[in-house]
Amino acid sequence: MVSKRITIIVFCLVMAIMVCFSIFLLLSFTIDDGKLNKVSQSDYSKYGSISLTIAGENTDNIQFAYTSLFQFTTIEENDLKNQNVIKKEGNDLSFYALRFLGIPGDNKQDSNVSFRLKVIDADLATEKILLERVNINEFAVVDKEKKYFFLNESFNTNSEKEGVTNFEISSYHYNKSTQNLQFIFSFNVDGENNETGNTMSIIGNVDVML
Repeated sequence: MVSKRITIIVFCLVMAIMVCFSIFLLLSFTIDDGKLNKVSQSDYSKYGSISLTIAGENTDNIQFAYTSLFQFTTIEENDLKNQNVIKKEGNDLSFYALRFLGIPGDNKQDSNVSFRLKVIDADLATEKILLERVNINEFAVVDKEKKYFFLNESFNTNSEKEGVTNFEISSYHYNKSTQNLQFIFSFNVDGENNETGNTMSIIGNVDVML
């Protein structure tokens, strides 16, 4: 009889321990979820954006003009260092920025645009601005007919050999204290150097924090 009571008591103690442990695990996951929920969309978009407009004719010679806002960065510090870059060499400044169309990590939102900008003799009378390269990756351009094509292109904006013409850059401004970079760029790409087979114009409006 005593042995049976001891067995019951031990069983009850084991069950109580298991229940407590389950509650502990549940609370732990809830806390972790709470931490994750604190990472909002604004955390990914606080470094500014690149607005991109692409216009031309698609492969069926139907005109299109498509604008998208690339406003997201990674929140991983090590990755962010490689996606928001400022380098100063003497009087020259070099900038690199990459922005995603959607929150990074979502496989459906791998579309991104990046640029390399160099300012020679910054803030001097001999200042010269060069947009060395614009990269557009995994970007679907959709026209009014719901037809689409993907852009996976890297454009050297200083090379007519790559079919880039009519390059212009305007409204350049860099605030050293806030590290806010702003400028507008535009150029044309001939049909042999883009997916449409027709001349395509690209306009970008950059307003990023680096």
